[in-house]
Amino acid sequence: MMNTTRTRTAVAAAALGLFALGAAACSDDTQAPTPDKGMTKDGGPDQLKPDGMMKPDGAALGTIVEVAAGNPDFSTLVAAVTKAGLVDTLKGAGPFTVFAPNNKAFTDSGITDLGAFSADDLKKILLYHVLATKALAKDVKAGAVTSAADLTIFIATPGGVELNGGASVKGGAKVTATDVMASNGVIHVIDRVLLPPDLPTCATYGGLKELVKAVGAAAEVSAGTSVLKALQGAGPFTVFAPTDAAFKALSPAPTDPALIRDVLLYHVVGAKVPSTAIPAAAGSLLKNTWGNNVTLLFSTTGGAKVNGAAVALADVKCTNGIVHVIDKVLLPPNALDMAGIAGFAELAKAVGAAAPISAGVTVADALKAKEPYTIFAPTDAAFKALSPAPTDPTVIRNVLLLHVVKAAAPVTSDKIPTTPVDSLLAGEKLSFSTTGPTVSSDGTAGAKIGPADLHVTNGVIHVIDKVLLP
Repeated sequence: MMNTTRTRTAVAAAALGLFALGAAACSDDTQAPTPDKGMTKDGGPDQLKPDGMMKPDGAALGTIVEVAAGNPDFSTLVAAVTKAGLVDTLKGAGPFTVFAPNNKAFTDSGITDLGAFSADDLKKILLYHVLATKALAKDVKAGAVTSAADLTIFIATPGGVELNGGASVKGGAKVTATDVMASNGVIHVIDRVLLPPDLPTCATYGGLKELVKAVGAAAEVSAGTSVLKALQGAGPFTVFAPTDAAFKALSPAPTDPALIRDVLLYHVVGAKVPSTAIPAAAGSLLKNTWGNNVTLLFSTTGGAKVNGAAVALADVKCTNGIVHVIDKVLLPPNALDMAGIAGFAELAKAVGAAAPISAGVTVADALKAKEPYTIFAPTDAAFKALSPAPTDPTVIRNVLLLHVVKAAAPVTSDKIPTTPVDSLLAGEKLSFSTTGPTVSSDGTAGAKIGPADLHVTNGVIHVIDKVLLP
């Protein structure tokens, strides 16, 4: 499983800005506004103190709704809570932390008519302002937290508390007053309304500037559909988002808009992949020439990884999917690249030891060519089981070529041939059985296929449990 609780402070500080693992209730070294001043005059009754559950006159504090309703500066918020049907919820036992926009915050966010919103839309927006815990200003730490709307809020503390990039970012806000106590939680006043983020907006809120830049520079996915527009779609999607440092580490960095588009699409899965349900492999939104979704490979050994890139922050929740932040940019793999990603060490060793196919053309060169290849890749155990193992470079080359089929299109597992097909080794054919399924050569019978259908930019790879011999 992905470890969603392990701290990645160094990664966050260096590469993500706002991204860090941490709950709302952490250390007291934040630079938040001083909590013992209650609310300012434009934010609520300044006679309310954060210490205890009583007003100075000895009366018990009201609920969050009652405290807000007692201040005319929150009339728009109270009206929104009422229309959204959240009055009883926010009068509940809690505890809650509410980031409460005052009337001016609604106006400054361009929200002047609640009639323009449905009750469901208001409910989602308002719950995005609520944490299902009580977090005083002294406990707030920079990081990513999950709101009651099951969407992520990004908190920064640069001389105060900012949410989602601060008021300079559309949908972000700054905390202007803190620690207004209620019987069922605490209120912090903010100067803008927080807007629930889709995937591209999550990247903006999280400070992933290089990713946002790449999305803007990418070619269209199809006529009239940019990468940005595609990622704003209904989804659900899962985005593996490289840090700024990861993008800056690319050398050379891609500049062709079509290549940038393909790289970005390779970071997206057209389904939700939460940290609690990691598959062994998944198809990305990038399709190869033959319409197959190029494969991503996952590992949970020593921490969650995708194509070898470590997950630095998992389960950032957006309105149309999930973001997992990773420490490398994933480049669309050809067949040779995928063998490395999959960890086929013995196959890679054999490719390096093989004689050239022709003058100046190695087996490695061939596996990188833009061809409709179908490759049957033996596991490391299969190579180690060979006895005796071939050592002659020409023999090794011939064995490798026997594992490759070049046809009009890659042969996927749902289209297993019923008749023998030519391999790249002249004069040698491979035959198949749907039982298993299996693949056989003249020298090796019944090599079991699986896992199958690892799609790459130049074809498809099927893993097999035996080395095929001529």
